[in-house]
Amino acid sequence: MGFEGKVVLGIDPAIASIGYAAICDQTVLDYGVIKTDAKSNVSVRLRQIYDDVCELCRLLQPDAVALEMPFFSRENTNASKVLRALGIIQMALGDCGLQEPIFLHQSQVKSSVAQYGASKAEIQASVAFLFQLDEPPKPDDAADALAIAYAAQMGVQANVK
Repeated sequence: MGFEGKVVLGIDPAIASIGYAAICDQTVLDYGVIKTDAKSNVSVRLRQIYDDVCELCRLLQPDAVALEMPFFSRENTNASKVLRALGIIQMALGDCGLQEPIFLHQSQVKSSVAQYGASKAEIQASVAFLFQLDEPPKPDDAADALAIAYAAQMGVQANVK
């Protein structure tokens, strides 16, 4: 995909704990989570996500962004909030001048760093190994974001819009 020497930002969309990670080649530049207060109403939480994503873009100056497409079971009551957060993240990226993000399915992300069906702990351990980190990244949302950035950098891509 031509990301050599480029900063790739991976984002694991959610409403409560949004994982993010920035990498350049095999170097981790930053990772962590954006946390929103579950007691706040959704509009306040979405505003915070927007502001924090814009701040991340300002600080990290990514060349490309990858987002994991959420997967929901039929009975997921959180789906609507997560999908709204995904839209807000996309809007923030666009307002920051970033082109269309790369969308990845969970199975693509997992298979780029571990085997299909890997547990959260296995993803954390794999990401720590790939990036030669002293310990597995925590929380698992941040490890997922590292895996998303890595998968994008490796050229794993879906045509999800």
